[in-house]
Amino acid sequence: MAIVTLAQAKAQLNIDASDTAEDVELQGYIDAATAAVETQLGQVVDQRTVIDQLDFASSVTSFMLRSTPVISLTSIATLDGSQTWSVSRPTMYVDSGSGLVTVLSGPPVMGSVLATYQAGYTAVPANIRLAALIIVQHLWETQRGTMGVQLGGDSDNYVAGRGFAIPRRAIELLGPPLPGVA
Repeated sequence: MAIVTLAQAKAQLNIDASDTAEDVELQGYIDAATAAVETQLGQVVDQRTVIDQLDFASSVTSFMLRSTPVISLTSIATLDGSQTWSVSRPTMYVDSGSGLVTVLSGPPVMGSVLATYQAGYTAVPANIRLAALIIVQHLWETQRGTMGVQLGGDSDNYVAGRGFAIPRRAIELLGPPLPGVA
């Protein structure tokens, strides 16, 4: 699953669906927009498998996964695979939004482990999809010199403290990034 499909990007850019001459380049812009959106949000949007290496000096009954939102926890095992933990309910509970894993029963997690899980959105919200399309369009048009002249103070492309790649209207659609750990 992608934030936007090639067909959606072509529709946004008014490129005929049968025109495949620029598909590879356009896919690169889609991939770049996906990374930009995820960085802005501080979350995984495009569903994928994530593997975190976590190191615990002592036994723990709760810990945080690094990428959210969490769709499902697949496995937890020591680096050498000598010990595994059951990740199904009611043994463990995962808070999707925060990534907090809580051991409800069974042995606590300890040592150096690999936590494998699915992260991202099961359905990409409309505001995120539209922001990605706006970014793709902006990158495409600036590469081709088709943006035209912007006179006066009407430009929505510059935001103080930000680069040029993400137009302000896309940032507004995405909202403020989630607070992080300093």
